[in-house]
Amino acid sequence: MLNKTNRLKKRKEFNYIYKKGQIAHADDFFVHFVRAYKPYPQIGISVSKQVGNSVVRSRVKRIISEACRKNIDKFAIKNYVITAKESAKDKSSLDIEKQLLKMLKKYNLLREKDV
Repeated sequence: MLNKTNRLKKRKEFNYIYKKGQIAHADDFFVHFVRAYKPYPQIGISVSKQVGNSVVRSRVKRIISEACRKNIDKFAIKNYVITAKESAKDKSSLDIEKQLLKMLKKYNLLREKDV
């Protein structure tokens, strides 16, 4: 689970990122991101009801959250909202983590020291 300081929770924060942010795509999720107003990255995770029932949605959130927690030091200082696609429910945590890192590199969202 992500640290409390690295989590986005408020609806207002999510809506701001959706409205003002840019979008990056991966196979099983897409990421809205916007410049951060704090000196560390913050991440929110969204999974719609189209993905599955509450058990499946919670599993997908946990997998994405764990992938982010392991790699939080590689994220550029921005605010992110990660939205899972329906195909994410069949993926393993290793697959999600690989896609996340590949997407960060593709869209230049890695910290300068890791590029």
